[in-house]
Amino acid sequence: MKKRHAAAKLTLLCALLALCGCSSLPPGGALALAEKSGQSEQAPLAQQSIRPAFSARDTAAQADGRIVVFGLSGAHYVFARYLDSGQPDPSFGTAGEVRVPRTAPGTPSEVLRLTVQADGKLLALGGRTLLRLLPDGQPDPAFGQSGQVTAGLPAMPQALASLPDGRVLVAGGNRELSAAPASPASALVLTRLLPGGEPDPSFGTGGQAVTAVDDSASAHTLWPLADGGALVGGTALSLDGGTYSRWVVARYTAGGTLDPAFGERGVATVRSDRFAATRPSALAVDASGRVLVAGYLSSGVCTLARLLPSGDHDPDWAYENVSDLRVLPDGNAPGSGGAADNAPGVSLALLSDGVALGGCGQFAADASGQEQARPILARLDMDGGVNLTFGSEGFQDVPDSAQIETTPQGKLLVGLDSVTQLEP
Repeated sequence: MKKRHAAAKLTLLCALLALCGCSSLPPGGALALAEKSGQSEQAPLAQQSIRPAFSARDTAAQADGRIVVFGLSGAHYVFARYLDSGQPDPSFGTAGEVRVPRTAPGTPSEVLRLTVQADGKLLALGGRTLLRLLPDGQPDPAFGQSGQVTAGLPAMPQALASLPDGRVLVAGGNRELSAAPASPASALVLTRLLPGGEPDPSFGTGGQAVTAVDDSASAHTLWPLADGGALVGGTALSLDGGTYSRWVVARYTAGGTLDPAFGERGVATVRSDRFAATRPSALAVDASGRVLVAGYLSSGVCTLARLLPSGDHDPDWAYENVSDLRVLPDGNAPGSGGAADNAPGVSLALLSDGVALGGCGQFAADASGQEQARPILARLDMDGGVNLTFGSEGFQDVPDSAQIETTPQGKLLVGLDSVTQLEP
């Protein structure tokens, strides 16, 4: 009965496509739905998978349901926009794509991030350059020089966010973070820009807040706060007598100073590790003001922690590391050895009744005894326990788990190599 029901849905979908005059399903689309035909008890795919023809690094969902993918192709940054059906958006650029020359082709540490601003403009971080496009894909002449800004950013930018009033936050470090004792020390850096791309003089010193933590530190993620401040998550290294690292979260006021009511003089410790290869890569604040921090440890384990609004650890958070839930060796997380080493790592999507964790995979032995990895999403309840009603005992197989976020329509958007929408 389940197979006949799924087949009927596929037939209906194809009929609708024929009636609307749409082109054929994107590559892998029909296959993705057919693979679910015997698993209707799991979360169904809400649309066909998008498979970008370039190296995708980040995604964003617009308020109208259209999906934007940002990545690289040779000497160009590529923005591609898709309709909510998964088809290329013909109103955007050329056949749904916009290509912009890269500012520093081949730079190993080049990080790409994307967000949609409140007015529908696309804001992207490409290495050490901010780019802004108008909704139709044209460079925004009101932003920096011909739509690009390079001045006033952290020397090593890592994270990007847009504020409701059009101002922009960029977090990172003032140097590349290194565990070598002889390397120059790095510090957390948070920059705020005005809507036109100029440094905001009312924030920190000349638009920047710089915070030294331990021997060296760098920010990797950030979360704007409703009061005008921001949370910045990063890694801090102590190099005396060996390498020790810890995840830290710093909370800044709207003026760019550390909030002394949070953590220890504005900086809270989330997790500690014996080695340097550990990183928080996603932040979120729930309706109660609690701070969720996702990332991976040096062992490769995906993990998720929760802090109280004060910065203290939340004793009611039940989630513990799952030994077979790890970052995948295909570039799903920084430091995993994959080709997309600067892609976002472990990610989280905050839901009304819980949280979903992406960028991870489960490792299990196949028939020959060899461990195989499969990309999955994990869903947790509000207390951190696994939500057993999601997928198969809390886990949902997906084509690619590299990144997860929620769309304005309340669906889950997951993946980079293939981008898929799921019902939550």
